[in-house]
Amino acid sequence: MKKFLLVICLAMASAMVVTPAFATEMWDPHLRGVGEGLAAGALPPPGLYFINDFYFANYHGFGPYFGAANDGQQASGVKVFAYVDVPVLLWTPGCKLLGADYGVAVAQPFDYTHLKIQTPTGFVSGTQLGTFNTILVPYILSWKLPDDFHIKTAFEVASDDAMSTPGDRVASITKHNNFAGSDATGFSDRLNKDDGKVYAESGNGFWSFTPTVGISWLHAGWNASAEFFYSFNTKNSATNYQSGDEFAADYTLTYTSGKLTVGVGASQENQVSRDKCDVNDGTMGPILGYNFGPCSVQFIYNFPIYTNNEVGGGWFNFRLVVPLGKPF
Repeated sequence: MKKFLLVICLAMASAMVVTPAFATEMWDPHLRGVGEGLAAGALPPPGLYFINDFYFANYHGFGPYFGAANDGQQASGVKVFAYVDVPVLLWTPGCKLLGADYGVAVAQPFDYTHLKIQTPTGFVSGTQLGTFNTILVPYILSWKLPDDFHIKTAFEVASDDAMSTPGDRVASITKHNNFAGSDATGFSDRLNKDDGKVYAESGNGFWSFTPTVGISWLHAGWNASAEFFYSFNTKNSATNYQSGDEFAADYTLTYTSGKLTVGVGASQENQVSRDKCDVNDGTMGPILGYNFGPCSVQFIYNFPIYTNNEVGGGWFNFRLVVPLGKPF
């Protein structure tokens, strides 16, 4: 078991030295670090569960793509504040499939973003509120292994149905008439042709298909977990642009004593197929949780380790888990 804990610690450290990847278009299919603090390889007891992540991020652009001189260097001209609310319904009916516990889930995130960028004529900004792509998880399979190990596999589908605030949709393939040239940040094509403001779309204009694998060691209050995501993206229906495949991972190491949980989590993301430029990101930070009885909460903060050709920075997540009982 000590060897397994060491492997998890080394995996967390690897998020600090992530390998080169390639540029993404708008949102990542997997919200970075949103799985930290969970038992990645296990399902809860049979029943219906409501899980809500209240996710706050204050990001800046990093790397040459955003106008910074060197890899990992912050660019002063791109700033994003985002609040992402992720409500999830998880159902574990108590049946077995291929010897594994079976579950199914659905999530409908929505997000509020304030994007500010520097252009040759000064700063422009805009605020957007809308729904992210609906995420369906048609199967989750979790096997209990010897020595308190658990392994889980799932398949996530993010549909092309994201919507921004009515009237504020971005003319994402139309340059603004008054914008002189292309800005260093690459955001020139997101200027709205009607009001001259710049908006971050509320989701992606393409489908994503994400197989996942999670592993956990759950023993005597310890939760040592790692979950891995690989997203295949279709071509954007509005821009005819193909965003590269993406790898992401969330890591958790916590200890629970009584009702209190403390620990550390980490995340990483890398694009692994050719796109415009190298993109990678890694974060790490503390986890604090408390079980109030039927409901439980977790507080997670991650500080940036390394970001290149991506918006990045510190983020905070407050998670609420509410068991709703057995529907049948």
